[in-house]
Amino acid sequence: MHRIGQTRKVMVYRMVSKDTIEEKVMALKASKAQLFDSVMEGVAGSGSGLSASDIRDLLS
Repeated sequence: MHRIGQTRKVMVYRMVSKDTIEEKVMALKASKAQLFDSVMEGVAGSGSGLSASDIRDLLS
Protein backbone atom coordinates (compact mmCIF):
# COMPACT_ATOMS: atom_id res chain seq x y z
CA MET A 1 0.00 0.00 0.00
CA HIS A 2 1.30 3.45 -0.86
CA ARG A 3 0.20 6.77 0.56
CA ILE A 4 1.40 10.06 -0.92
CA GLY A 5 3.93 11.67 1.39
CA GLN A 6 4.16 8.61 3.64
CA THR A 7 7.76 7.73 4.49
CA ARG A 8 7.11 4.81 6.81
CA LYS A 9 5.78 1.37 6.04
CA VAL A 10 1.96 1.19 5.89
CA MET A 11 0.13 -1.89 7.18
CA VAL A 12 -3.38 -2.69 5.94
CA TYR A 13 -5.60 -5.06 7.89
CA ARG A 14 -8.79 -6.36 6.33
CA MET A 15 -11.29 -7.64 8.83
CA VAL A 16 -14.07 -9.72 7.31
CA SER A 17 -16.88 -11.26 9.33
CA LYS A 18 -17.75 -14.91 8.76
CA ASP A 19 -20.87 -15.75 6.70
CA THR A 20 -21.32 -12.24 5.27
CA ILE A 21 -21.58 -10.93 1.73
CA GLU A 22 -18.18 -9.32 2.22
CA GLU A 23 -16.65 -12.77 2.77
CA LYS A 24 -18.21 -13.99 -0.48
CA VAL A 25 -16.97 -10.92 -2.38
CA MET A 26 -13.42 -11.49 -1.08
CA ALA A 27 -13.60 -15.16 -2.14
CA LEU A 28 -14.83 -14.16 -5.60
CA LYS A 29 -12.03 -11.60 -5.88
CA ALA A 30 -9.43 -14.24 -4.96
CA SER A 31 -10.94 -16.68 -7.46
CA LYS A 32 -10.82 -14.11 -10.26
CA ALA A 33 -7.24 -13.18 -9.38
CA GLN A 34 -6.22 -16.84 -9.59
CA LEU A 35 -8.05 -17.23 -12.90
CA PHE A 36 -6.37 -14.07 -14.25
CA ASP A 37 -2.95 -15.42 -13.25
CA SER A 38 -3.74 -18.68 -15.07
CA VAL A 39 -4.70 -16.77 -18.21
CA MET A 40 -1.56 -14.64 -18.12
CA GLU A 41 0.67 -17.69 -17.62
CA GLY A 42 -1.14 -19.33 -20.54
CA VAL A 43 -0.20 -16.43 -22.81
CA ALA A 44 3.47 -17.00 -22.06
CA GLY A 45 3.19 -20.79 -21.98
CA SER A 46 1.97 -23.40 -24.42
CA GLY A 47 -1.71 -23.20 -23.48
CA SER A 48 -3.81 -22.26 -20.51
CA GLY A 49 -6.26 -25.15 -20.37
CA LEU A 50 -9.11 -22.76 -19.53
CA SER A 51 -12.66 -23.43 -20.59
CA ALA A 52 -15.02 -20.84 -22.02
CA SER A 53 -16.82 -20.91 -18.67
CA ASP A 54 -13.61 -19.96 -16.84
CA ILE A 55 -13.05 -17.00 -19.14
CA ARG A 56 -16.69 -15.87 -18.77
CA ASP A 57 -16.30 -16.03 -14.97
CA LEU A 58 -13.18 -13.91 -15.18
CA LEU A 59 -14.91 -11.24 -17.23
CA SER A 60 -18.16 -11.15 -15.24
